[in-house]
Amino acid sequence: MSGKWHMARLGDCCKVVSGATPKTVNPEFWDGEIKWVTPKDISRLDVPYLTDTPDKITLKGFASCSTNMLPKGTVMVSSRAPIGNVAICGDEMCTNQGFKSLIPGVGVDSLYLYFCMKKYSERLAALGNGATFKEVSKSIVEDFEIPLPPLEEQKRIAAILDKAGSLRRKRQQAIQLADEFLRAVFLDMFGDPVANPKGWEMFPLGDLCSIRRGASPRPINDFLGGTVPWIRIGDATSGDDLYITETAKHVTEPGAAKSVRLHPGAFVFANCGVSLGFARILKIEGCIHDGWLAFEDFSKSIDQFYLLALINILTPTLRRMAPDGTQPNLNIGIMKALEIPLPPIEQQRHFSIIFTKAKQLKGKFQGMVEEADRLFGSTQDEFFGRHG
Repeated sequence: MSGKWHMARLGDCCKVVSGATPKTVNPEFWDGEIKWVTPKDISRLDVPYLTDTPDKITLKGFASCSTNMLPKGTVMVSSRAPIGNVAICGDEMCTNQGFKSLIPGVGVDSLYLYFCMKKYSERLAALGNGATFKEVSKSIVEDFEIPLPPLEEQKRIAAILDKAGSLRRKRQQAIQLADEFLRAVFLDMFGDPVANPKGWEMFPLGDLCSIRRGASPRPINDFLGGTVPWIRIGDATSGDDLYITETAKHVTEPGAAKSVRLHPGAFVFANCGVSLGFARILKIEGCIHDGWLAFEDFSKSIDQFYLLALINILTPTLRRMAPDGTQPNLNIGIMKALEIPLPPIEQQRHFSIIFTKAKQLKGKFQGMVEEADRLFGSTQDEFFGRHG
């Protein structure tokens, strides 16, 4: 690393400013031309710069409250709910009271400051106070120290981290494109399964496979620690979106006897709660709890990969079908009666070949994303690990 680094208070190297909200009941304050940011607007932002906002205020709205106009290049840091989301103003804009924004002083690069605050967001969040929700005050942010090298070194570091971040995003976009490609291929070959524009014959799912519900030995903690894989929703919601190959927990043989034991090749479907619609194929033998339905004994007229893709597309429809209650739930009866289009098996198998190859490619992309994440993390550690 070149140049001399030193620890600097944010209050000494930046101007720290807060935001505010005009009265929402006054229509004269809203739908103007001044971009107005809330923490929600940057919560899922995957690039450094925010260039537009869904909400805008008028000049009257701006003048009515204590928000500040932030110049382009200001680093916005959410100061509550949650603490530590970061974005750079890509244009002039102002914020609500959920921010403590940093207007860089002379000798401070905005992009470097952005990456620095991202790196130390957890440390800043740990300083939050409050009973209902944690918040960092202006004085806490002003007293927060960051490592600050010479300006040219800041720019060099920022450029490297920006390139690493761009690589991560491009690889993530490749994964999204693989999913979009599969959806487009399915709709081109088979049409919308709800509208069925190609006029395929419809069959109840229960005529094409057997369906049974999982079961949970209770209390579950009395049966954990064995050798039989205990298949939970969490084992399907991360990583592979085609197969379940391993589980985080295992149950004993007596626990397995009180559950539903499945063999490799079984098809499982999450039938309730926020995970409703997740579907996977088992690569392992294991037991499922009562949040799963198992589809087995498939007719020779349906391909499992076709069904998996069909369920992925039908998930919003399935959620709407679920009876109202504490949480959505599709019981065995509903799923058995679910009518699905059944194209000729040859066409299903042709799609299956495309489907599995695309999933394999997506898996490679996922590995590349994980590699890019490690690269980004190690690069951050190299620059910031010896300081701060």
